[in-house]
Amino acid sequence: YTLSLHDALPISLYHKAIVFMTSAYLSITMMNVFVKMASDTLPASETLFSRFLLGLLFLFPFMMKDRDFSVEKSQWKFLILRNLAGVSSMLINFYVVKFLPLSISILLINTSALFIPVLLLIFRQKTPFNVLICSVLGFIGVSIILLTNHNNAVDPLYVLIGLSGALLTAMAYISLQELNKHNSPKNIVFYFHLIGTLIPPIFFFHQWKIPNLPELGLLLFVGIFGLIFQLLLTRAFKHAPANVITPFAFTGVIFSSLCDWLIWDNVPTLYFWIGAFVIIVSVSLLTKIQAKK
Repeated sequence: YTLSLHDALPISLYHKAIVFMTSAYLSITMMNVFVKMASDTLPASETLFSRFLLGLLFLFPFMMKDRDFSVEKSQWKFLILRNLAGVSSMLINFYVVKFLPLSISILLINTSALFIPVLLLIFRQKTPFNVLICSVLGFIGVSIILLTNHNNAVDPLYVLIGLSGALLTAMAYISLQELNKHNSPKNIVFYFHLIGTLIPPIFFFHQWKIPNLPELGLLLFVGIFGLIFQLLLTRAFKHAPANVITPFAFTGVIFSSLCDWLIWDNVPTLYFWIGAFVIIVSVSLLTKIQAKK
């Protein structure tokens, strides 16, 4: 496998892609650390708003320069589905991270790839049998984590809520594949941040409070690390295809486990690592199968 990667990509580009991908998931882990800290006193919707607002302020000057605001009429349904599903999935993630260990929260985010074949099957698109087997394998990994929760450290309800967020992420990804055929990445990301900035205050403003200085600092770090993640992820995919670097997204599970241990004195169990290994293998196999299409 390593030889085939080196044959397909210059080693320097391959290594750059790994560094960017690993750094991106270190950033998303740090973002979730500050989300979890902020969740003690601030609602998830207010934290999510700060995440999107900073990204929007960063993107807006570039959009004004390029005037890349147009979206074809035929693409509006995909744009709406991508943004509503994407924003809702992030809101769910920001909510459950308060109640779950950080490592499990991050792991649940990465199970979105397991839902894509299932959704495509429901939409009556041809789905290879080996792809469905990989999805089933991944859900077995989730079950291992859930069913071996002997000390009740993890509430299954919040795991299921987290999985619903992963399902919405999968829906957003399917819509994104259609949008990518007709729109620039900058255009897609801009509208995602615009909708993500508008929705939270429309529906949840009555829950918000004026943050004090420490809370304002937490919100600022959420926005900064969220933006850094977006930029590093873009660079990673610029240097290597998804099938090569997607497995490195699971470095986030390692980083978050370290944070669980160092900050919250919560050491993941052996069963967590067994379940995580099964999920990582299944998602990695799915990515390889999709790359061969």
